[in-house]
Amino acid sequence: MKVLQIHNQYRHYGGEDAVVANEQQLLSQRGITVAQLFFENDRIRAGKLFFNRESYEKTLEKIEEFQPDVAHVHNLFYEASPAVLKALKSKGVPVVMTLHNYRLLCTGALFLRNGKVCTKCKDLTLPIHGIRHGCFKDSAVKSAALSSLIGYTKTTGVWRKYVDRFIVLTPFIKSLFESSSLKLPAEQLMVKPNSTDDFQAAHAPSGSREGFLFVGRLSVEKGVDILVREFSGLKHKLTLIGDGPLLEELKAQAGPNITFMGRQSKTVIGEQLAQAKALVFPSVWYEGLPNTIIEAFSSGTPIIASDLDNINTLVTHQKNGLVFNPKEAGSLQKVLEETDADQFAKLGLEARKTYEQHYTHEANYNSLLSIYNALTP
Repeated sequence: MKVLQIHNQYRHYGGEDAVVANEQQLLSQRGITVAQLFFENDRIRAGKLFFNRESYEKTLEKIEEFQPDVAHVHNLFYEASPAVLKALKSKGVPVVMTLHNYRLLCTGALFLRNGKVCTKCKDLTLPIHGIRHGCFKDSAVKSAALSSLIGYTKTTGVWRKYVDRFIVLTPFIKSLFESSSLKLPAEQLMVKPNSTDDFQAAHAPSGSREGFLFVGRLSVEKGVDILVREFSGLKHKLTLIGDGPLLEELKAQAGPNITFMGRQSKTVIGEQLAQAKALVFPSVWYEGLPNTIIEAFSSGTPIIASDLDNINTLVTHQKNGLVFNPKEAGSLQKVLEETDADQFAKLGLEARKTYEQHYTHEANYNSLLSIYNALTP
Protein backbone atom coordinates (compact mmCIF):
# COMPACT_ATOMS: atom_id res chain seq x y z
CA MET A 1 0.00 0.00 0.00
CA LYS A 2 1.17 3.54 -0.82
CA VAL A 3 0.10 6.34 1.52
CA LEU A 4 0.56 10.04 0.76
CA GLN A 5 0.75 12.17 3.90
CA ILE A 6 -0.23 15.81 3.38
CA HIS A 7 0.41 18.41 6.06
CA ASN A 8 0.60 22.18 6.28
CA GLN A 9 3.36 22.57 8.83
CA TYR A 10 3.24 25.04 11.69
CA ARG A 11 5.82 27.77 12.14
CA HIS A 12 6.76 26.26 15.49
CA TYR A 13 7.00 22.47 15.67
CA GLY A 14 4.13 21.14 17.77
CA GLY A 15 1.91 18.19 18.58
CA GLU A 16 0.38 17.79 15.11
CA ASP A 17 3.79 17.78 13.45
CA ALA A 18 4.91 15.11 15.92
CA VAL A 19 1.87 12.95 15.12
CA VAL A 20 2.62 13.15 11.39
CA ALA A 21 6.23 12.07 11.98
CA ASN A 22 5.14 9.30 14.33
CA GLU A 23 2.61 7.84 11.89
CA GLN A 24 5.07 8.03 9.00
CA GLN A 25 7.53 6.02 11.05
CA LEU A 26 5.13 3.38 12.32
CA LEU A 27 3.72 2.81 8.80
CA SER A 28 7.14 2.65 7.13
CA GLN A 29 8.49 0.23 9.73
CA ARG A 30 5.64 -2.16 8.91
CA GLY A 31 6.13 -2.20 5.15
CA ILE A 32 3.81 0.61 4.05
CA THR A 33 5.32 2.94 1.45
CA VAL A 34 4.85 6.54 2.62
CA ALA A 35 5.49 9.79 0.77
CA GLN A 36 5.03 13.24 2.26
CA LEU A 37 3.80 16.50 0.77
CA PHE A 38 4.36 19.44 3.10
CA PHE A 39 3.34 23.08 2.88
CA GLU A 40 4.58 26.04 4.93
CA ASN A 41 2.92 29.30 5.95
CA ASP A 42 5.55 31.87 5.03
CA ARG A 43 2.76 34.42 5.10
CA ILE A 44 -1.01 34.24 5.11
CA ARG A 45 -2.41 35.43 1.80
CA ALA A 46 -6.17 36.03 2.02
CA GLY A 47 -6.63 35.53 -1.71
CA LYS A 48 -5.15 32.02 -1.46
CA LEU A 49 -7.19 30.80 1.52
CA PHE A 50 -10.10 29.48 -0.53
CA PHE A 51 -8.17 28.00 -3.45
CA ASN A 52 -4.41 28.11 -3.86
CA ARG A 53 -3.59 27.26 -7.47
CA GLU A 54 0.06 26.60 -6.60
CA SER A 55 -0.96 24.02 -3.98
CA TYR A 56 -3.37 22.42 -6.46
CA GLU A 57 -0.63 22.00 -9.06
CA LYS A 58 1.88 20.80 -6.48
CA THR A 59 -0.56 18.12 -5.32
CA LEU A 60 -1.26 16.95 -8.86
CA GLU A 61 2.47 16.63 -9.50
CA LYS A 62 2.92 14.55 -6.35
CA ILE A 63 0.02 12.27 -7.28
CA GLU A 64 1.50 11.72 -10.74
CA GLU A 65 4.93 10.98 -9.27
CA PHE A 66 3.87 8.74 -6.35
CA GLN A 67 0.56 7.17 -7.48
CA PRO A 68 -0.87 6.83 -3.93
CA ASP A 69 -3.55 4.33 -2.94
CA VAL A 70 -4.81 6.72 -0.26
CA ALA A 71 -4.02 10.23 0.96
CA HIS A 72 -3.94 11.12 4.65
CA VAL A 73 -4.40 14.85 5.25
CA HIS A 74 -3.51 16.37 8.61
CA ASN A 75 -3.67 20.16 8.23
CA LEU A 76 -4.68 22.33 5.27
CA PHE A 77 -4.53 25.78 6.83
CA TYR A 78 -3.46 28.02 5.25
CA GLU A 79 -1.06 27.64 2.36
CA ALA A 80 -2.34 24.22 1.29
CA SER A 81 -6.01 25.30 1.19
CA PRO A 82 -8.99 23.15 0.09
CA ALA A 83 -7.38 23.09 -3.36
CA VAL A 84 -5.41 20.06 -2.20
CA LEU A 85 -8.63 18.10 -1.65
CA LYS A 86 -9.95 19.04 -5.08
CA ALA A 87 -6.74 17.83 -6.71
CA LEU A 88 -6.98 14.49 -4.90
CA LYS A 89 -10.64 14.12 -5.88
CA SER A 90 -9.89 14.87 -9.52
CA LYS A 91 -7.52 11.90 -9.60
CA GLY A 92 -9.78 9.55 -7.65
CA VAL A 93 -7.49 9.29 -4.61
CA PRO A 94 -9.42 8.34 -1.42
CA VAL A 95 -8.91 10.90 1.36
CA VAL A 96 -8.57 10.42 5.12
CA MET A 97 -8.29 13.57 7.24
CA THR A 98 -7.36 13.80 10.92
CA LEU A 99 -9.13 16.54 12.89
CA HIS A 100 -6.45 17.60 15.36
CA ASN A 101 -8.37 20.67 16.55
CA TYR A 102 -11.64 22.53 15.93
CA ARG A 103 -10.51 24.75 13.03
CA LEU A 104 -13.35 23.54 10.79
CA LEU A 105 -15.79 25.17 13.24
CA CYS A 106 -13.89 27.74 15.29
CA THR A 107 -11.93 30.76 14.08
CA GLY A 108 -9.47 30.34 16.94
CA ALA A 109 -9.38 26.52 16.50
CA LEU A 110 -9.54 25.81 20.24
CA PHE A 111 -13.10 26.65 21.34
CA LEU A 112 -11.43 29.01 23.80
CA ARG A 113 -11.92 32.73 24.44
CA ASN A 114 -10.54 34.82 27.29
CA GLY A 115 -9.27 31.71 29.04
CA LYS A 116 -12.66 29.99 29.04
CA VAL A 117 -14.33 27.34 26.87
CA CYS A 118 -16.46 28.98 24.15
CA THR A 119 -18.56 26.99 21.66
CA LYS A 120 -20.79 29.83 20.43
CA CYS A 121 -19.80 29.22 16.80
CA LYS A 122 -20.17 25.43 16.83
CA ASP A 123 -23.69 25.49 15.39
CA LEU A 124 -23.27 28.54 13.13
CA THR A 125 -22.52 28.33 9.42
CA LEU A 126 -20.46 31.53 9.66
CA PRO A 127 -18.51 31.86 12.93
CA ILE A 128 -19.46 35.51 13.45
CA HIS A 129 -18.36 35.58 17.09
CA GLY A 130 -14.85 34.79 15.92
CA ILE A 131 -14.91 37.97 13.83
CA ARG A 132 -16.49 40.06 16.57
CA HIS A 133 -13.91 39.05 19.14
CA GLY A 134 -10.89 38.79 16.82
CA CYS A 135 -10.34 35.17 17.81
CA PHE A 136 -7.55 34.63 15.27
CA LYS A 137 -4.39 36.43 16.35
CA ASP A 138 -6.49 39.17 18.05
CA SER A 139 -7.19 40.64 14.61
CA ALA A 140 -10.69 41.39 13.32
CA VAL A 141 -9.40 41.54 9.73
CA LYS A 142 -7.55 38.21 9.87
CA SER A 143 -10.44 36.64 11.78
CA ALA A 144 -12.89 37.83 9.13
CA ALA A 145 -10.83 36.20 6.37
CA LEU A 146 -10.53 32.90 8.21
CA SER A 147 -14.17 32.91 9.35
CA SER A 148 -15.23 33.47 5.75
CA LEU A 149 -13.22 30.41 4.73
CA ILE A 150 -14.91 28.33 7.45
CA GLY A 151 -18.33 29.51 6.26
CA TYR A 152 -17.43 28.89 2.60
CA THR A 153 -16.31 25.30 3.19
CA LYS A 154 -19.57 24.55 5.03
CA THR A 155 -21.95 26.11 2.50
CA THR A 156 -20.20 24.47 -0.44
CA GLY A 157 -19.93 21.11 1.31
CA VAL A 158 -16.16 20.86 0.82
CA TRP A 159 -15.60 18.43 3.69
CA ARG A 160 -18.47 16.11 2.83
CA LYS A 161 -17.63 16.07 -0.89
CA TYR A 162 -13.87 15.66 -0.79
CA VAL A 163 -13.05 13.75 2.41
CA ASP A 164 -13.99 10.07 2.64
CA ARG A 165 -13.17 9.51 6.32
CA PHE A 166 -12.39 11.85 9.20
CA ILE A 167 -10.28 10.65 12.10
CA VAL A 168 -11.13 12.09 15.50
CA LEU A 169 -9.14 11.34 18.61
CA THR A 170 -11.87 10.61 21.17
CA PRO A 171 -15.59 9.74 21.33
CA PHE A 172 -16.30 13.17 22.88
CA ILE A 173 -14.79 14.94 19.88
CA LYS A 174 -16.77 12.71 17.54
CA SER A 175 -20.03 13.66 19.25
CA LEU A 176 -19.07 17.33 19.13
CA PHE A 177 -18.51 17.27 15.36
CA GLU A 178 -21.60 15.14 14.76
CA SER A 179 -23.80 17.71 16.46
CA SER A 180 -22.16 20.72 14.79
CA SER A 181 -23.06 22.83 11.76
CA LEU A 182 -20.77 20.63 9.62
CA LYS A 183 -23.51 17.99 9.56
CA LEU A 184 -21.03 15.15 9.07
CA PRO A 185 -22.61 11.68 9.10
CA ALA A 186 -21.53 9.42 11.97
CA GLU A 187 -20.15 6.78 9.59
CA GLN A 188 -17.72 9.35 8.15
CA LEU A 189 -16.13 9.95 11.58
CA MET A 190 -13.73 7.32 12.90
CA VAL A 191 -12.30 7.37 16.44
CA LYS A 192 -8.58 6.57 16.42
CA PRO A 193 -6.26 7.68 19.23
CA ASN A 194 -2.64 8.60 18.72
CA SER A 195 0.18 6.45 20.08
CA THR A 196 3.56 6.91 21.70
CA ASP A 197 6.77 5.03 22.42
CA ASP A 198 7.03 2.72 25.41
CA PHE A 199 8.57 5.20 27.84
CA GLN A 200 8.65 2.67 30.67
CA ALA A 201 10.86 0.34 28.63
CA ALA A 202 13.34 3.17 28.02
CA HIS A 203 13.15 4.80 31.45
CA ALA A 204 12.53 2.48 34.39
CA PRO A 205 10.30 4.12 37.03
CA SER A 206 12.07 5.49 40.07
CA GLY A 207 11.65 3.41 43.21
CA SER A 208 10.62 6.47 45.18
CA ARG A 209 8.88 9.01 43.00
CA GLU A 210 9.07 12.61 44.14
CA GLY A 211 7.49 15.88 43.08
CA PHE A 212 5.09 16.73 40.29
CA LEU A 213 5.64 17.53 36.63
CA PHE A 214 4.13 19.73 33.92
CA VAL A 215 5.12 19.35 30.27
CA GLY A 216 3.81 21.71 27.61
CA ARG A 217 3.55 25.24 26.29
CA LEU A 218 3.54 27.94 28.94
CA SER A 219 0.43 29.73 27.74
CA VAL A 220 -3.03 30.65 29.02
CA GLU A 221 -4.94 27.77 27.42
CA LYS A 222 -2.67 25.28 29.20
CA GLY A 223 -3.76 26.56 32.61
CA VAL A 224 -0.19 27.07 33.81
CA ASP A 225 -1.12 30.27 35.65
CA ILE A 226 -3.52 28.19 37.77
CA LEU A 227 -0.83 25.57 38.29
CA VAL A 228 1.85 27.97 39.55
CA ARG A 229 -0.62 29.83 41.73
CA GLU A 230 -1.82 26.60 43.38
CA PHE A 231 1.68 25.23 43.97
CA SER A 232 3.29 28.42 45.24
CA GLY A 233 3.62 28.16 48.99
CA LEU A 234 3.08 24.39 49.09
CA LYS A 235 5.70 21.91 50.28
CA HIS A 236 5.34 19.85 47.09
CA LYS A 237 7.96 20.32 44.39
CA LEU A 238 6.82 21.20 40.87
CA THR A 239 8.94 21.01 37.71
CA LEU A 240 7.80 22.68 34.49
CA ILE A 241 9.21 21.62 31.13
CA GLY A 242 8.43 23.89 28.20
CA ASP A 243 8.55 27.47 26.98
CA GLY A 244 5.98 30.06 26.05
CA PRO A 245 4.68 33.61 26.41
CA LEU A 246 3.95 33.31 30.14
CA LEU A 247 7.43 32.15 31.15
CA GLU A 248 8.73 35.36 32.75
CA GLU A 249 5.41 36.15 34.41
CA LEU A 250 5.26 32.67 35.92
CA LYS A 251 8.84 32.85 37.16
CA ALA A 252 8.02 36.08 38.98
CA GLN A 253 5.06 34.42 40.72
CA ALA A 254 6.68 31.07 41.51
CA GLY A 255 7.73 29.97 44.96
CA PRO A 256 11.08 28.28 45.73
CA ASN A 257 9.48 24.83 45.30
CA ILE A 258 8.93 25.46 41.57
CA THR A 259 11.61 24.78 38.93
CA PHE A 260 11.54 25.81 35.25
CA MET A 261 13.59 23.57 32.94
CA GLY A 262 12.69 25.18 29.59
CA ARG A 263 12.48 23.09 26.43
CA GLN A 264 13.85 19.58 26.79
CA SER A 265 14.43 16.52 24.64
CA LYS A 266 12.12 13.54 24.61
CA THR A 267 14.77 11.62 26.56
CA VAL A 268 14.81 14.16 29.38
CA ILE A 269 11.00 14.24 29.45
CA GLY A 270 10.98 10.46 29.77
CA GLU A 271 13.45 10.62 32.65
CA GLN A 272 11.40 13.25 34.46
CA LEU A 273 8.16 11.30 33.99
CA ALA A 274 9.80 8.22 35.50
CA GLN A 275 10.72 10.20 38.61
CA ALA A 276 7.50 12.18 39.18
CA LYS A 277 4.61 11.18 41.43
CA ALA A 278 2.21 12.50 38.80
CA LEU A 279 1.91 14.67 35.71
CA VAL A 280 -0.28 17.71 36.29
CA PHE A 281 -2.43 18.69 33.31
CA PRO A 282 -4.38 21.89 34.14
CA SER A 283 -5.56 22.76 30.62
CA VAL A 284 -8.65 24.98 30.35
CA TRP A 285 -9.83 24.05 26.82
CA TYR A 286 -11.18 20.94 25.10
CA GLU A 287 -7.80 19.38 24.40
CA GLY A 288 -7.80 16.66 21.76
CA LEU A 289 -5.46 13.85 22.79
CA PRO A 290 -2.26 15.51 24.01
CA ASN A 291 0.94 13.55 23.50
CA THR A 292 1.90 14.47 27.07
CA ILE A 293 -1.01 12.50 28.49
CA ILE A 294 -0.28 9.28 26.63
CA GLU A 295 3.44 9.64 27.35
CA ALA A 296 2.60 9.78 31.06
CA PHE A 297 0.38 6.70 30.74
CA SER A 298 3.25 4.95 28.95
CA SER A 299 5.56 5.83 31.84
CA GLY A 300 3.14 4.45 34.41
CA THR A 301 2.74 7.98 35.74
CA PRO A 302 -0.75 9.00 36.90
CA ILE A 303 -2.24 12.31 35.77
CA ILE A 304 -3.88 15.08 37.77
CA ALA A 305 -6.08 16.80 35.21
CA SER A 306 -8.69 19.51 34.87
CA ASP A 307 -12.22 18.16 35.22
CA LEU A 308 -13.24 19.33 31.74
CA ASP A 309 -15.13 17.53 28.98
CA ASN A 310 -12.92 15.27 26.89
CA ILE A 311 -9.99 15.38 29.32
CA ASN A 312 -12.13 13.73 31.99
CA THR A 313 -12.87 10.88 29.59
CA LEU A 314 -9.14 10.21 29.25
CA VAL A 315 -8.28 10.57 32.92
CA THR A 316 -10.67 8.67 35.19
CA HIS A 317 -10.77 9.97 38.75
CA GLN A 318 -9.33 7.53 41.28
CA LYS A 319 -8.46 5.04 38.52
CA ASN A 320 -5.59 6.15 36.26
CA GLY A 321 -5.38 9.62 37.76
CA LEU A 322 -7.24 12.38 39.57
CA VAL A 323 -9.29 15.38 38.44
CA PHE A 324 -9.74 18.82 39.97
CA ASN A 325 -11.87 21.88 39.26
CA PRO A 326 -9.68 24.53 37.56
CA LYS A 327 -12.30 27.20 38.32
CA GLU A 328 -12.21 26.56 42.07
CA ALA A 329 -9.31 28.00 44.05
CA GLY A 330 -7.71 25.37 46.22
CA SER A 331 -9.21 22.41 44.33
CA LEU A 332 -5.83 21.20 43.08
CA GLN A 333 -4.24 21.66 46.49
CA LYS A 334 -7.01 19.59 48.08
CA VAL A 335 -6.42 16.71 45.65
CA LEU A 336 -2.70 16.78 46.41
CA GLU A 337 -3.19 16.77 50.16
CA GLU A 338 -5.73 13.93 50.10
CA THR A 339 -3.57 11.51 48.07
CA ASP A 340 -0.60 9.67 49.57
CA ALA A 341 2.35 7.91 47.92
CA ASP A 342 0.70 4.47 47.99
CA GLN A 343 -2.38 5.81 46.23
CA PHE A 344 -0.26 7.50 43.57
CA ALA A 345 1.56 4.18 43.02
CA LYS A 346 -1.74 2.34 42.49
CA LEU A 347 -2.95 5.02 40.08
CA GLY A 348 0.33 4.64 38.20
CA LEU A 349 -0.26 0.93 37.64
CA GLU A 350 -3.66 1.71 36.13
CA ALA A 351 -2.14 4.47 34.02
CA ARG A 352 0.25 1.92 32.52
CA LYS A 353 -2.66 -0.45 31.79
CA THR A 354 -4.44 2.41 30.00
CA TYR A 355 -1.42 2.81 27.72
CA GLU A 356 -1.17 -0.91 27.00
CA GLN A 357 -4.87 -1.16 26.15
CA HIS A 358 -5.25 1.94 23.97
CA TYR A 359 -2.12 3.86 23.03
CA THR A 360 0.56 1.50 21.73
CA HIS A 361 2.01 1.88 18.24
CA GLU A 362 0.63 -1.53 17.29
CA ALA A 363 -2.91 -0.49 18.19
CA ASN A 364 -2.48 2.74 16.23
CA TYR A 365 -1.13 0.91 13.18
CA ASN A 366 -3.96 -1.63 13.16
CA SER A 367 -6.57 1.12 13.37
CA LEU A 368 -4.94 3.16 10.61
CA LEU A 369 -4.64 0.16 8.32
CA SER A 370 -8.28 -0.75 8.89
CA ILE A 371 -9.38 2.76 7.88
CA TYR A 372 -7.14 2.77 4.79
CA ASN A 373 -8.22 -0.73 3.70
CA ALA A 374 -11.89 0.23 3.85
CA LEU A 375 -11.23 2.85 1.15
CA THR A 376 -8.97 0.87 -1.18
CA PRO A 377 -9.75 -2.10 -3.45
